[in-house]
Amino acid sequence: ESLRADAAIAIARLNVEFSSQFGRDLCITDGYRSYSEQVSVRSRKPRLAARPGTSQHGWALALDLCNGEASARTTEYQWMRENAPDFGWDNPEWARSGGSGPFEPRHWEYVAGQG
Repeated sequence: ESLRADAAIAIARLNVEFSSQFGRDLCITDGYRSYSEQVSVRSRKPRLAARPGTSQHGWALALDLCNGEASARTTEYQWMRENAPDFGWDNPEWARSGGSGPFEPRHWEYVAGQG
């Protein structure tokens, strides 16, 4: 998946730590989305996708994860919540259980300058 250069470096560094902990790479299903891809995702998943043009995926600053790291009740997700912010990555508050948006434990965003 494509990301902005600094976000790609940060996820690669995070992946080294994740891999040493879990013996496998992070499972990533989605990164950068062009505007037309944002429109397509929004039409297929209107309750989950941001309004086209407002998505962090469109700035190449968001990832959707899979496997255990995408499920809030797993060791992998808890490890990510504790460690990913050190690398500039976070499951934003709006995407967490009880947040202001849809519950999306799979959605992670990069914040430049953090980590």
